[in-house]
Amino acid sequence: MDESKTANCGTATPYSSSSASTSTTTTTASNSSTSATTTQFTIVSRLFYSTGDYVYLKFLYDSSQNQGQIDSQQGFAYSGSLTAKPLVANYGKITWGGSGMPVDTTISGTQALSYLTVSLDLIGNEVSSGGAGLALTQCYTTDEVNCTSATSSSMCYTENGTTCFNTQSVSGTMVSIKGDVNCTSNTVTTGSATTTSSSSQ
Repeated sequence: MDESKTANCGTATPYSSSSASTSTTTTTASNSSTSATTTQFTIVSRLFYSTGDYVYLKFLYDSSQNQGQIDSQQGFAYSGSLTAKPLVANYGKITWGGSGMPVDTTISGTQALSYLTVSLDLIGNEVSSGGAGLALTQCYTTDEVNCTSATSSSMCYTENGTTCFNTQSVSGTMVSIKGDVNCTSNTVTTGSATTTSSSSQ
């Protein structure tokens, strides 16, 4: 992996359903505590390789399980290669084994991952439009169609920063990606000071 571009092995944010209500809370004199431990986190990892390729992963991590599904909205993207078209989809499984991930389940905000050791079993499609070196980026969206400057809980892939590039518009050849990701961050204090990675497709 390219350590200069991969600052950490991903971020973990407590999972919240998109259907969560935004009700107004009235403060009372009683002291009630809602510090229950969260077990589900949305993991977002963007891992850069020394070859110039990168893989973007968004999936749901549950500390009580040893595997999870790719996020149904964003999934994964593999791009940067000069010899192959980018891949994007939201189908597949990520396995992290019994050791879990370095996620502190008592933290209610976003936290960086010091390491990430997972096995990938993904199915995607080649992006049939755009250049071979197309780099898919992300933007906020409120309608899953257009990018917006407003901060929202939903994001989508985009080529031009204006229009979402979702898996529904991908009609290229189906590709299976199976392999392992083994990342250790130099910039997050926990873990060793080496970074290694292997991925096969």
